[in-house]
Amino acid sequence: MNRNAFIIAVSLIVANPCCGAQQIPALQVTTLDKSQITLPLPGSTKPLLILVAFSRKGGDDTAAWNKHFRANYETDPRIDYIELADLEGIPSVVLAMILHGMRRSVQEPERSRLAPLFSQGELWKRLVAEGDPNIAYVVVADPAGHVVWQTKGPASDDKAKALEAAILQLEARVRP
Repeated sequence: MNRNAFIIAVSLIVANPCCGAQQIPALQVTTLDKSQITLPLPGSTKPLLILVAFSRKGGDDTAAWNKHFRANYETDPRIDYIELADLEGIPSVVLAMILHGMRRSVQEPERSRLAPLFSQGELWKRLVAEGDPNIAYVVVADPAGHVVWQTKGPASDDKAKALEAAILQLEARVRP
């Protein structure tokens, strides 16, 4: 490989590190409405949108993301989406209060998509390259769980447009 081809190849990998190289961790979680969800979703043929929060402040970012796309994706049959709230390591007394508050404040249909994460938090932190627990992380994966797009931080119109473009592109690839 000549030097220019090598530089181009390396720059493409660095510019888009998530695509095709990463797999979401296999996971079985119980949502706030006590539904069981397995990731990646067995037998799914739809893109998967995952929001991950590692703290209460990260959860605030997740709420802002929801405002940007809830109307588009909450009941959209062309996509599956789930929110993960990392609660791993929280003392049980505090955890019980947090879960009670979450169940009381979150309404349907969001309750069926919000799952506390009690294990594998480190795997998810590595997946999203978590550097700040106080922001949200957004991942789009193909039906097999391969990450095709991700972003982090507060929602914005530009990020929401990029998210929609990633979903449309993936949907076109996986459509039967």
